[in-house]
Amino acid sequence: MTAVFCRATADRKAETWDEQLVPLTHLEFAVSDAAKGIAAAVTRRAAARRDDPAAPPLEHGWDVFHTAMEAHRVLARHWRRAEAAWEKAEQADAELAGARQHGIDARGSAQTARAAWRRAITAFEETQRLEAAWGRAAAALESFDADGRLNDRVRAEAEIAGALKELTGPEWSKVRNFLTDSRSLAFLDRMHRRLEAAEPRPEWREAMAWRWWLRHGRVGSSDPIMECLRGAARDRELDAEERASYQPVAAVLGETVRASSAVECMNSVLRMQQSRHRRMTQPMLDLKRLYWNCRPFRSGPRKSACPYRVLGLELPTYDFWELLHTDPARLTQQLSTQGNAD
Repeated sequence: MTAVFCRATADRKAETWDEQLVPLTHLEFAVSDAAKGIAAAVTRRAAARRDDPAAPPLEHGWDVFHTAMEAHRVLARHWRRAEAAWEKAEQADAELAGARQHGIDARGSAQTARAAWRRAITAFEETQRLEAAWGRAAAALESFDADGRLNDRVRAEAEIAGALKELTGPEWSKVRNFLTDSRSLAFLDRMHRRLEAAEPRPEWREAMAWRWWLRHGRVGSSDPIMECLRGAARDRELDAEERASYQPVAAVLGETVRASSAVECMNSVLRMQQSRHRRMTQPMLDLKRLYWNCRPFRSGPRKSACPYRVLGLELPTYDFWELLHTDPARLTQQLSTQGNAD
């Protein structure tokens, strides 16, 4: 969750992104939106590393956040249409009731009301069908299924293919392109490779992954027997061998990244500045980045710790204001000494 760099640039071309990615020699997995510039830059960096046997391979995954955002945008449009059709049907009902109250021939109004309700019901059923289809596709982008089984590319692609049969039409083209791109499921491939390295035994790997899901996922069951079973699996004390298996599996699952959360959180900080001043200079970007990296998280697994502290960067203080007033020479010397010691 650390903002490593923020640059005010004239463009977002591949060359511009490549210039920023060159120093990140240990980057193994990049997550981004589907912008062509950064995608081309990551591809270029990955190709360059293939010529260097000492360099780690670089993979690229699509950010599921932007896929979901685009799908919700399309669904919101359908819901607005359905709600508008429902309001027209209610208005037609009101006109029908008024005609009957005043003794006016209401046969035409009744026919209009019936037609309006048919359109409204059709619109709602259509929207619900699309929402269910997107829900199926969204579930395929999760690390686990609803029962706590590890998801994989084969199962996810099958679910996405089934969902796309319903998500037709030009308005869904962007979502379809995201979902059918292999980079949308790259996080699953990486997760499984790392899990296999962490726990080679398949049955132990699945059991420990299920325990992690019970402890960290949104798990609920109306069946009291199943709830009791899950509680026992979640809270039972592990012996030494089980702990040795669980800890590396939990580490992999805890570090599985599907979305560029740091970027989106940083954007929320920058948008407040843009809404007030409309201008973002490079010095202001640097201040915002420092503020973000020194700001303690209010909730979640990193609660009460700031990104710099979580990253392991030792500073004389993590207070934003105090850090600004720290002697630059002293801070540079301390960081240089720490780097030499590492």
